[in-house]
Amino acid sequence: MKKQLGRFGLIAGISGLMMFSNALPACADDVQRAYQGMQQALTEYRDAVVDQADQNLVRAKRDAYFVAKSAYEKLTKSAGQLSDKAKAAVQNTSATATKSAAATTGKAYVREQAASVLTTAGGIERTINKAVTGAKVTEKDLDISFRETDDNSLELQTGEAFWQSVTKDLKAAQKSITIQMFGMEADKTGWEFAKLLAEKAKQGVEVILVADRAGARMGGAKNLISTTEEEKLFEFYKQNGIKVVFYDRISKATGVGQKLDFYHFDHRKKFIIDGQIGYVGGYTLQQESREKKHDMMVRCQGSVVGQMQSGLLLSYLYNGGKLASKDAATLRDKFFPKPAKTGASNARITYNIPRGVHDVHDDYKQQIDSAKDYLYVINPYITNNDLIDRLAAAARRGVDVRLVHPGSAENPLNDANTRFHFEKLQKAGVKIYMYQGEKGYGKVHAKGLIADDKFASIGSCNMDTMALRHNYESNVASKDPEFVRQVRKDLFEKDFAVSKLYEPPKSLWERIKLKVKGGAAELLDRWD
Repeated sequence: MKKQLGRFGLIAGISGLMMFSNALPACADDVQRAYQGMQQALTEYRDAVVDQADQNLVRAKRDAYFVAKSAYEKLTKSAGQLSDKAKAAVQNTSATATKSAAATTGKAYVREQAASVLTTAGGIERTINKAVTGAKVTEKDLDISFRETDDNSLELQTGEAFWQSVTKDLKAAQKSITIQMFGMEADKTGWEFAKLLAEKAKQGVEVILVADRAGARMGGAKNLISTTEEEKLFEFYKQNGIKVVFYDRISKATGVGQKLDFYHFDHRKKFIIDGQIGYVGGYTLQQESREKKHDMMVRCQGSVVGQMQSGLLLSYLYNGGKLASKDAATLRDKFFPKPAKTGASNARITYNIPRGVHDVHDDYKQQIDSAKDYLYVINPYITNNDLIDRLAAAARRGVDVRLVHPGSAENPLNDANTRFHFEKLQKAGVKIYMYQGEKGYGKVHAKGLIADDKFASIGSCNMDTMALRHNYESNVASKDPEFVRQVRKDLFEKDFAVSKLYEPPKSLWERIKLKVKGGAAELLDRWD
């Protein structure tokens, strides 16, 4: 009875706050309290789900969160209508860089909080503890926001330079290879890497693969009626000593509601060799990815590799994987050795975790809002309405905003959805480059953002709502000016040179088709 009254009181209290906020202007304290209430409600809802609590309690926590979220959104909207004096008070609760963006978009900016904010050493300790004790890894254990590190070496790699580099590093592996991968196929590239990994496993290297079941083509209708080529590929992996686990939302769901809410993917792409070298970016183990798509990876050395490794191994354990040893010293030696090579670059691994932290999304928002000189974005899926508005606001305040988008669509529906927003962006002053490619392919799969020679974020995360809010995603973020300049010179400036500025359709019929097709595709961008 007390629990029921407590839940009723929470919902009633938040509802009262909503009613009151409609009557009076919001102030900084109101916004902060509402935000804290929303975060507390979200934490309680997430904990109830993860702990497999009674479904009535889960529903009550969910409803309380939605009410708190609505209250916060109403207050932040109200904040945009305050007097100059009150508006300054609200803006002082955010970072200084966000002030101009809040004034132009009317949206207060507050970062989300992870269940855990960890140093590299903290992430390593969590992983080793779970492996040694055999304790269950829950979704909450994956909800990590890592702290920045400053001892890294970062190298941007594109095209065949990446494929040659990662192949060389994999062949040189002595103790461990860990891979997290979304896109996989039983094609030329898929089999080439399968045979390479099998050879390393025979040499005694512990080889681990965490694959998304849908991305690996192991969860479709064909798998129910016949043995597919991908099934043969993964059978080869298992027969040759490679430890494979699959992520799929339905098998990880703990209740009927979660099973129905199956539309989540582990979209991350990472390679880690001996715990010393890590790659993060957008390339997949598919022939088309190697031969026809414009993409990139960042080769990392230093403490940031420990962050990559701990996140990957926690995901492996979460999906039912077992490590060869439970000895802490052995695990440190094999997966978490002291970095053999370091540098001076700032870096941290950032994640989007369903129902958890969204550091990649928050970085996108924060950098768009705070950019002063330039903001360059490359992404095939730029469809989230909030980010569209922020990009337009940045251009209107005088920032040189440039987007690189595929000249040849990888996904026609998402491409139509992105182009649906181009009119708004162009009117705001955004320059849109349609990538043609040096070979004329034009298929962009790269995902990256740089700002003011001060920040770079490169990885797996698109700018559609699916990636921003519902998938597992990972990027490497860096504040090293030298690395940012490398990305600007070696990626963006080259891409601008092999791109054409976007021109809207000239005929009325083509404009109508874009509106209709793009508007329809907009409905598919989940909860935009």
